[in-house]
Amino acid sequence: MKVDAVVLAGGDANQVVPTLSGPKSLIDIAGRPMISYVTDALRHCRDLDNIVIALPVGTDPAAFAGFGTKIVTDTHGVVDAIDKTLKVLDNNGYVMMVSSDTPMISTAAVNDFLARCEAQEADVYYTVVPKETTEKMFPGTRRTYIRLRDGAFTGGNVHLVDKDAFNRTKAMGERIFAKRKSPFGLIRLLGLGFVARFLLGRLTIASLEEGAGRALGAKVKAVVTRYPELGVDVDKPEDLKIAEAYLTRQKQH
Repeated sequence: MKVDAVVLAGGDANQVVPTLSGPKSLIDIAGRPMISYVTDALRHCRDLDNIVIALPVGTDPAAFAGFGTKIVTDTHGVVDAIDKTLKVLDNNGYVMMVSSDTPMISTAAVNDFLARCEAQEADVYYTVVPKETTEKMFPGTRRTYIRLRDGAFTGGNVHLVDKDAFNRTKAMGERIFAKRKSPFGLIRLLGLGFVARFLLGRLTIASLEEGAGRALGAKVKAVVTRYPELGVDVDKPEDLKIAEAYLTRQKQH
């Protein structure tokens, strides 16, 4: 499986630290900029060809020199960032999307995700993390969960998409990403039948894969990971405290 990675470096620092300005991805955590934990983890992954840093409009690329092998600038949202990234890469294989605000990410977690993707054929792979797995490793973290017949899950921050499939599904992909923090909003995109099954507690991961695949016109697989660091990000001041404590402990071992 040929894979390039794009690190999505959007977001403002004042979302997390009200007194700060500038990119969220450069917030210092345990003595290092947040994005450096992400790029270091990716740099040691197997079979990863390029690490592209995608910067939103108005972000100075000079501050990100050395974090990736390539930089794309002036992006407007996730789908546009991926679109611009693909223009600086060749057309073969997959692109893996990684959020820059996931500093607890590890090489082992990403390698495990890629291995699970290789084991099942699909165009789009979407990471999901069981609630109990997340709360066991990161007690106190607050995430948005969707309750299915299979259990309660949160969406992850690492996903994989076939480059050709992305180009075919950009319009619907834009709508899905716009709803990514609203499980019910995502289900509504799939139709009233899915809403009814959700309200009755009959919705499963398999049925969501089928519905999302039909909406996108692509084969979709959910990748259930045992690495909760793929699903925990730094969006709020309390998230920063959790990340600071976790990464400080990691440095001491």
